[in-house]
Amino acid sequence: MKHAVRFSIFVVLAILAWWKITTDYSGISQLQQAKNLQYAEIFMNEFEMTVMNEDGTPGYILNGSRLQRNTGSDETTIRQPVFEMLQEDNHWTIVADQAIANDKNETIQLKNNVVMQQQNVEPAVTLRTEYLLIHTKTQVAQTHTLVDLTRGKSRLRSNGMIYNNITSELELTSSVNGYYVPHD
Repeated sequence: MKHAVRFSIFVVLAILAWWKITTDYSGISQLQQAKNLQYAEIFMNEFEMTVMNEDGTPGYILNGSRLQRNTGSDETTIRQPVFEMLQEDNHWTIVADQAIANDKNETIQLKNNVVMQQQNVEPAVTLRTEYLLIHTKTQVAQTHTLVDLTRGKSRLRSNGMIYNNITSELELTSSVNGYYVPHD
């Protein structure tokens, strides 16, 4: 009797060991890895989009070399973005190496080599910084990083700024230094 129980246990263990060795788990692990990968939900190369204000006029234009949004994300990455803030009397063009647009927060973060230049004005104001956050609905641009502002022969530097494109108000926030040369 003892011999029959031992033999039965041995057979059951042998079957379990054989089953474990021969079962293919690769499909299951591939499915788990696939769930963790992000896939492009949408992408466009060489794109341009115009976003209208509530009154039906263009609020801003955004274009770039590549736009991509991944599955499950509120953020859209953009390479070589060109962002144009449009107001009747205030038109600014902002370029950067990359940007992240967030539809949920209605913001665009421009990063690396950001240049913001006033259009249709002589001499034009040019702002250079490494990071700029734009609230697209209110057309407020702000940064806490170093800002280098030039206009003609004038030059100012500041640690941070806030610019409201609707009211044309520019606030240099801290450690402002430089020189101002009146223009004709």
